[in-house]
Amino acid sequence: MNSVSRVVTVVSTALVLVLAGASASVADSPTTWEEGPATDTLYYLTLLLAIPAGLFVLIALFGLLTARRNYVPPAPSTEVEKAGDHTPAHH
Repeated sequence: MNSVSRVVTVVSTALVLVLAGASASVADSPTTWEEGPATDTLYYLTLLLAIPAGLFVLIALFGLLTARRNYVPPAPSTEVEKAGDHTPAHH
């Protein structure tokens, strides 16, 4: 399975789910709804811009905090240990 087919699969699945959810909500909505209180533009801007931006920042911070730091061991030593030295190491 190549990348193009994976992208097409994900996009088509998302589209089908959105359409199925929309059709279910249209079927359940009453036809006699009265007008509710008007929502302002700031609410929609917060909902559509600030929340996704906040999630993006949160995910980026999580990625930075959990980033791997590659361990580079020190260069090997050329010193030779004594063969008869079995004293415990002091830490």
